[in-house]
Amino acid sequence: MTALTLLGDLKEEIEVLLKDVVTKNTAGEPVTGVKGYEYRLPIIVSDEEDESQFFPYFIVKPLEGKTEDDDDPWLVTVDILLGICENDKDVLGQKHILVMIQRIVDRFAAEPLLNKKYRAEQKMEWAVQDEDTYPFYFGGVEIKFRVPKLSLIHISEPTRLRCIS
Repeated sequence: MTALTLLGDLKEEIEVLLKDVVTKNTAGEPVTGVKGYEYRLPIIVSDEEDESQFFPYFIVKPLEGKTEDDDDPWLVTVDILLGICENDKDVLGQKHILVMIQRIVDRFAAEPLLNKKYRAEQKMEWAVQDEDTYPFYFGGVEIKFRVPKLSLIHISEPTRLRCIS
């Protein structure tokens, strides 16, 4: 179990949590569910594409990992970044962001274990943007997870290789 496997498991869990959230894409069409990405959005490869094609989305991104000593697990800080598009001026896009934040926070407050491997700390933080970027709205959650260290196999004597020329 590593920070790498934590990201994949967390992305899958959040996709399930947000599977019935209804938002819109940039064309104004209804979209059910929110697509997750690890680290960042996919790289744009042509001039006809732009990042708006990925809305709605979330990104799970590791920030740092700390450990106190050999017996302690890693404490891995993960940001969950949320982005939606809401073209309807009568609908406050931040409400969608707050619903998604609440689902994520409630899930890990009620059941801190993720896949029986990682434990979410109860001290979580969330935020929404403070400026108007209509029709795009953003927010995020920061959660620290306890990630067990991998057991290392110790070899009692070094293995020597003999070269034959």
